Amino acid sequence: MRTTFSAARLLVGVALAAFFAVGSTAPPSAFAQNIYSIYSAFNGPDAPIPDGKTAEDVENYVGPSDFLLDKAGTYFYVAEGDAGRLRRVRADGTAAAESIPLPFKPNKMRFFPGETKIAIVGGGHQGRLAIVEIAQAPANADADGADATPKPLPLRVVADYPIGHTPSDVSVKRTGDGREHVYATLQFEGAALEIDAATGKVERRWDVGREPFCAELTPDGRRYVVAGRITDKRANVSYSCSAARVIDLETGEVKKTDFLNGHNLLTDMTLSPDGKFAFISAVQGNYLSVTSQVSGGWIAENVFLVVDVETCEFVEVFFLDDEQLGAGNPWGIACSEDGKRLVVSLAGTDEIVFIPLERVMKTLADRPAWARPGFGAYMYSSFATGEVQLPIRLRVKFGLKGLRQTIVRGDDVYVLSYFEDAICKATLKLSPPFEYYPNSYVSLEAPPRLLQTADADAETSENADSTAERPDDSAAEAAAFARLAAETASNPNAGPPLRFVELEPRRPLKGVEITRSFARLAPKPTLTTRRRGEILYHDATACFEHWQSCVTCHPDARVDGFNWDLLNDGTGNLKNTKSMLLSHETPPSMISGIRADAETAVRAGFTHILFKNADEENACAVDEYLSSLRPVPSPYLVDGELSESAKRGKILFESDRTGCAICHPAPHYTDLRLHRVGSQDVNDFIDAFDSPTLIEVWRTAPYMNTGEYLTVKELLLEGKHGARDGRLDKLTPQEQDDLIEYVLSL
Repeated sequence: MRTTFSAARLLVGVALAAFFAVGSTAPPSAFAQNIYSIYSAFNGPDAPIPDGKTAEDVENYVGPSDFLLDKAGTYFYVAEGDAGRLRRVRADGTAAAESIPLPFKPNKMRFFPGETKIAIVGGGHQGRLAIVEIAQAPANADADGADATPKPLPLRVVADYPIGHTPSDVSVKRTGDGREHVYATLQFEGAALEIDAATGKVERRWDVGREPFCAELTPDGRRYVVAGRITDKRANVSYSCSAARVIDLETGEVKKTDFLNGHNLLTDMTLSPDGKFAFISAVQGNYLSVTSQVSGGWIAENVFLVVDVETCEFVEVFFLDDEQLGAGNPWGIACSEDGKRLVVSLAGTDEIVFIPLERVMKTLADRPAWARPGFGAYMYSSFATGEVQLPIRLRVKFGLKGLRQTIVRGDDVYVLSYFEDAICKATLKLSPPFEYYPNSYVSLEAPPRLLQTADADAETSENADSTAERPDDSAAEAAAFARLAAETASNPNAGPPLRFVELEPRRPLKGVEITRSFARLAPKPTLTTRRRGEILYHDATACFEHWQSCVTCHPDARVDGFNWDLLNDGTGNLKNTKSMLLSHETPPSMISGIRADAETAVRAGFTHILFKNADEENACAVDEYLSSLRPVPSPYLVDGELSESAKRGKILFESDRTGCAICHPAPHYTDLRLHRVGSQDVNDFIDAFDSPTLIEVWRTAPYMNTGEYLTVKELLLEGKHGARDGRLDKLTPQEQDDLIEYVLSL
């Protein structure tokens, strides 16, 4: 499938080159390099860390993980994932913000019908659901609390329930009898829950596969759509991808649909206004390609996927990249209520993308009956008409790092900047007829300047090749926040009002203007080296042509579930992706052990996977980030402790009967050596492989260098891992289960 796509893209690229050749010179691919954010990871001093302290002691970031805007457009509600608070602030900036501490670090949230309460989930492995009262419904509100503006009340947590391991998304509905239900997904339990909001009781539970990460409830409340983050298939096959499921809430039936080969890292979801289609941001990993280059999306491309909600059928994929400029790591996705626009945030490239949803819907409606997904993926047809039309993608850069959750209201788009503790705003203004500027379709935009410092000449502001020095906003912000701090010093839960700072507008073609601004939720963060490394790890601008970042293959620095053909051991011998947890403490690196340590591997990754040389300061920052990672407690633990079965398994693990601890001794459960365990592939040049740490093995399937075993049980009992003499076969079925339970508890 990918070969067909790439050939089509090549032909289209030639056509586009011819289209723009008259009177212009297309920028070389190298033009896409060395443009970094002016705001965060690449400027300013590191936050000092006092003696005896760690980075966590001084990192007081807000880290907004989700936000809501009420129907009236009056208030933003912001879940502060790092600070552990809920904030309410007026969108017009006319009043100070108010906040309350939450009993856990929040992840996602959703309004209850009527917008009088908010359901918030988070808490990681000690996952919880909190219900926060925010307003009182007016007397003239209808049964659903609609058609009237609620009266704000002081923020107050009215319920707090434990729900399971790592809640990843939440939705809410009210039934005809007035009962309220919360629907939540648990990433590391592979489950979707229906919870009685009044009691916290789990009324129904569904198995929804590996790592459910994003979900949406249809407007009529009949279906719950859930998407898994990464593949749940073996890696030694030629077809592997993530999946989505649709739960019929009336019957309880669950339907599943797979995507195209390589579709992975599903991150966010939105529904069309009528609830017929689900749109999901994702990555297409071209893992069957030899990783000899990154140009043109050779290793990874960036897409959104379309699922027919009623039939649970995958119907189409649309690409977000341009020919020489990738749209690395799409994250947030949202559509306007009028069905005109779809907007995707690009977390890796500091951009958002405007897409005409009406054209997407028309493409879906006009697909021939024989068409398979991918038929309308590139949608360059508008260039062949005699009338100038808007391109299918309008990209606009903010330059703030970590653009994630997205809200669309008419022509306005709001996007959270996780690493900048900010809300960004873009407004699309259309004044047809449209006319192309030279290179207006495929161009790299440098980070925008502040409007008051931008050149008054509009053409200068449109020059994407401008390398003029771009001033920082920190001095003005520091003074403003100092005044606000004095005004709100008597109230620890008060915060500054939103102050949107205007950036120079973007005019990608005549008749189109995109205004943009941003407002910080707190003073500009001063970053530790660890935080810089985290930003770089997620930064696709650190990749040639911006196609991917480290998280493309290592989400959360763990695994994507694919086998990749890296060139460090020749070609044709794919190896399974390894987790980077504890990589700096358990050398050597790579499954083949070809890198002496993780420091060497990090630098090789920049050179041979991102195809850009990282300077030593940046590489050291990534080292610091990876070294700071801590294991997530296993979902197999019971109240944080080994189960009785796992306790018995621990004795077996450490005994001579199994010999497991010989190669996997505590505390890291690896002896740091290469071993021959009979897993050599026919194309491998070596027959000994690294003994990985078993910590978090519960989340790193599929197993072995070949990725051929989906479960630890398969690995031990079918693969005879480390025990080809049959010693594990001599264990009773109960002993085998106990041993597996212990390993999965690490």
